[in-house]
Amino acid sequence: MKQQIVNFLQTVFPFLITVALWRLSAPWINPSGILAIIPIFYCSFIRPVPYFAPFAMLICFLIDYKFNTVLMWTVFYCLFYVVINLQTVIDLTHTNRDGVYAFMGFVGTVILMLVASHLSIANIVSGAVMFSILVIMYIPITTTIQAVQDD
Repeated sequence: MKQQIVNFLQTVFPFLITVALWRLSAPWINPSGILAIIPIFYCSFIRPVPYFAPFAMLICFLIDYKFNTVLMWTVFYCLFYVVINLQTVIDLTHTNRDGVYAFMGFVGTVILMLVASHLSIANIVSGAVMFSILVIMYIPITTTIQAVQDD
């Protein structure tokens, strides 16, 4: 019985940490729950979790809702998901450093498009801070996910 509970918690941990990071939003550290993009990216592309893609699209939509962007994260996630899964050249499951460079490209592109849509000094600083926080928090969050999922 104890092993079944442990297996269940290991299975649902990516879902739980994604919801927790989305709910724990703070103005500068985690605006609109943007840190939830980390487990979404990691559990969808680097270490795929079964049945995570529909959940990830829902959370991306909720991030868009809180962020007041019109489906920006959701569309970009779906586009990235299709591109990664329909080709055989790029395999993100075997990248170095848990795919931090791929994550930087994914997040950097969206943040750059958001900043460019309303170009101002405040948006540039906000985008740089958001990008920095996401990249800095990527390794601890992915390491936590790995530690929980490994037996």
